[in-house]
Amino acid sequence: MTHTLSKPIRFKEGDGALHGFTTGRVKVKSKFRTAQGNAFTSKINFLLDRQFTEYMPIMVWVLDHPEGVFVVDTGENAKVSNQGYFKKEGPLANYINTKSFIFDVEPEEEIGPQLKRLGYSESSIKSVVLTHLHLDHFDGLHYFETTDIVINQLEWEKPSFALPSLYPEWFSPSTVQLKEASDRHFKHSLPLVASGEIKLVHTPGHTVGHCSVLVKTADMHYLLAGDITYNQHQLQNNIYAGGHQSFRLSGSTYQAVREYASKNKLVYLPSHDNQALDRIQNDTYLTTGLR
Repeated sequence: MTHTLSKPIRFKEGDGALHGFTTGRVKVKSKFRTAQGNAFTSKINFLLDRQFTEYMPIMVWVLDHPEGVFVVDTGENAKVSNQGYFKKEGPLANYINTKSFIFDVEPEEEIGPQLKRLGYSESSIKSVVLTHLHLDHFDGLHYFETTDIVINQLEWEKPSFALPSLYPEWFSPSTVQLKEASDRHFKHSLPLVASGEIKLVHTPGHTVGHCSVLVKTADMHYLLAGDITYNQHQLQNNIYAGGHQSFRLSGSTYQAVREYASKNKLVYLPSHDNQALDRIQNDTYLTTGLR
């Protein structure tokens, strides 16, 4: 698998780029990625599980659009493996996070150094967009103290398994309310650029306020999918993750993504899919039985 990829893309207003890179990698309990039981019992099952998955990437995305540069999620930082990293969250959260996940993150893999290598400074970023408030999606925030940070208001008000002691002290994001959309696939969304080519779309299930970023280009559509699923196979085969907050909402989101892909050439890009960057490189769009 390629660990960094930059792809030129064409927007209505001019040329742009989609960059993707891994901020380290993580192993999770096998039953955290693939649920055993219902939405409640699956949580017990993954806590009791002794098997881990293979290492999965912790992805960050950068969208360079004529209206500005957007960063989607901030990935992980190298301190996550330090002893006592989670202790401020209390005994239960400390136990779950130290026993259920194995992180491997080097300092040079953090989002700050990687953005610098791509030629971007903090001041050049228009907005950081968070798909949701799980650790491996916000834990690079300390690089963005002066940057506008956008998150769905519902996610901010009703997070699932958030770890606020790990937020930077200054963290006060711009919470946005999604609007009912004419798009029959994603019922609530918010354009992030005037052209509507980049949208924040509500994709609940992993958390109730979880969002993805939908990117429409002249040649292809891309869904920066956060943790809708951990890989494309789960989406295509209706497999839920033990870490999902609501299986019912996940099922509706899976259907919405598949239906959208039946009408558009959509490259599906979850944050922990080992094949995600290969799909961008090869323009491999999602195929479904609905096509």
